[in-house]
Amino acid sequence: MKKLLLLLLLVPMVFASLVGCVSKQQETKLLEKISELETQLDECQNGADKLHAKMKLNFSKKEYQLCKEVYLEMEKRHPDSEFFNEVKSLYDIILKEEKAKEEIEILAAKKEKQAKLKALKKLVKRKDDVSGITWYKQPYFTHYTNTNLTSIYMGDNGSSRWLRLMMSYEGDSWIFFDRAFLSYDGNTKEIIFNEYNDKSTDNDSDVWEWIDLTVNKDVESFLREFAKSKNAKMRLSGKYTKTRKLKWRERQGIIDVLNGYDALNEYVK
Repeated sequence: MKKLLLLLLLVPMVFASLVGCVSKQQETKLLEKISELETQLDECQNGADKLHAKMKLNFSKKEYQLCKEVYLEMEKRHPDSEFFNEVKSLYDIILKEEKAKEEIEILAAKKEKQAKLKALKKLVKRKDDVSGITWYKQPYFTHYTNTNLTSIYMGDNGSSRWLRLMMSYEGDSWIFFDRAFLSYDGNTKEIIFNEYNDKSTDNDSDVWEWIDLTVNKDVESFLREFAKSKNAKMRLSGKYTKTRKLKWRERQGIIDVLNGYDALNEYVK
């Protein structure tokens, strides 16, 4: 193999140096020799045994696209080879595996669609005739401002949909929080909010502070994993700090609203 490559490199140089002083007949012989060497090199690289070995190696590595390319080359060059049947057998296995994988993906996509539409259907829906906005909220609790809860909800004005996040604190003394965090399993996301536009306070026998703001894509992505964790926490921090673990109904409510949001965007016109 190495000798053939060396010859192929040397022959053109020799040919170039002699081309000016050799006869037409000698030139023809040199060209024939080059063609012969190229054929031998091609056979070394793409012989039936070499393609067979490539097929087995790629198959063991699950490099299925390379396997397909090798099979097509084998079919074109060596359909009558003793190695062809084994190469074809591996190729057929690949096709069956890919078909099975495709069927699983189709079934999974169908189940995902059903789950998202089911989540959308069970959300609490309220239409605001004045603003033209339909609000969708989770069905597990009403998120009053005088509670210790975290939830999200969704708005739809017919042309666009968006998510909002609400985090609230209730207690017998103010915490004066100016920072908010969501955290799960060592992953923490600070929820950036405008203290004048997004935060509100009130009091009666107790005091309460809360934020209500639009969710951006970064926070939305975080929420999708956050709500799956049994260790999901919220923290409101300022002069004092309040940290608490979310209950199941809070986490499931986030999941349901996100699924309903996906259903509206993906399946409902």
